[in-house]
Amino acid sequence: MTTWTPSPWDLWTLRCLMPEASQDDVVAMHQARRRQATWEHTIYRRLLAGDQTPLERGRRYRRDHPHLGSGLVLTLHLGPYQFVLEPFLAAGDHLTVLVNADAERRLRPPAEDLVARLDLPGRLDWITVESRDGVRRLMRALRRGGPVLAFADGNQGHGGLDGTRRQGIPYHLPGREIRVRTGLARLICRTGCPVHPLVVRWDEGGEHLSWNGHPTQRWTKKDDPVAVTQRLFDWAFSEVLKTPDQWSYWTMVAETAAAFAPDQDSRHLSPPSSVDFNRVFLACLARASRTVRVELEADLEVWPGDVLADRTSDCFYAAEGLQHADLQPLQGKNPTLAELQEWHGSAWVSFHVRRLCLLGLARLQGEPGRVAV
Repeated sequence: MTTWTPSPWDLWTLRCLMPEASQDDVVAMHQARRRQATWEHTIYRRLLAGDQTPLERGRRYRRDHPHLGSGLVLTLHLGPYQFVLEPFLAAGDHLTVLVNADAERRLRPPAEDLVARLDLPGRLDWITVESRDGVRRLMRALRRGGPVLAFADGNQGHGGLDGTRRQGIPYHLPGREIRVRTGLARLICRTGCPVHPLVVRWDEGGEHLSWNGHPTQRWTKKDDPVAVTQRLFDWAFSEVLKTPDQWSYWTMVAETAAAFAPDQDSRHLSPPSSVDFNRVFLACLARASRTVRVELEADLEVWPGDVLADRTSDCFYAAEGLQHADLQPLQGKNPTLAELQEWHGSAWVSFHVRRLCLLGLARLQGEPGRVAV
């Protein structure tokens, strides 16, 4: 069997929630996800064979919480989230599901197939966030009184995750800042509907589904949608952190990281005048290469895909052919320009070291009174 090796991007993504995570943690989560995929296939086979025992806990939870029959049910891409619809349909609810278009393409066929195979009495409607009449239909569904289900961690609307990067507000995770949408919170404040947080997880061993709800919340037009958004994502990530291996939507934090927001260009440091710097750099190479040293200003790595990663500021650049091994003489050693020329050659130093300095990722240091840039 082929051994799976995590990429630096996998580790970078995990560290947004677990800043001290290692590659071993990434491998462990990958293995857990494979086990959970097996559990899911097993449950589907049992259901199709007529054994509905795995769904009983969810159905009992719905019966014991009749207030879930109206308002907004907030859930997450956690555990076997595909089954979160089933207890409502088994109870005969007219359930409306709010998703983006891509999620509808993935979720709708298996959900409707399950409804048909299990002969569930409920009715299922779908609304995509991109549709022009989506808000109107959503308001109508809420006023009708049936439950509306939405994924709090969906974090998409018009423009998808790219739109979230451009229009979202900052939200701080343990290891990184991301951007999040306020649209769901604005809807909640506008309608004043009850909000029921609810998640489904695998229990240990994967034989049963565990249902966990939180107290119903209500907000009104007087509440600040930005503050409500903060509360919603606080709840969402508190649930994710309980079982991070069961969260399926890591794309959300990877692609909405502040590192990829449009205003990140302002964080790229460079000397005030590249023309002046080029003149000084060339002078150092010609006349002071044995005394001028190169000091890294950031924790740098080269990742697959020709990516130069600034781990200090979570910024990314084209590596332009720079290899990770090329950085080793620079890491914690502050070599001179002459030493780097002996290792890599003059052309390499002239291009790569100068570029690192212009990006603000390295600087030149000379003896007192000689050169300092």
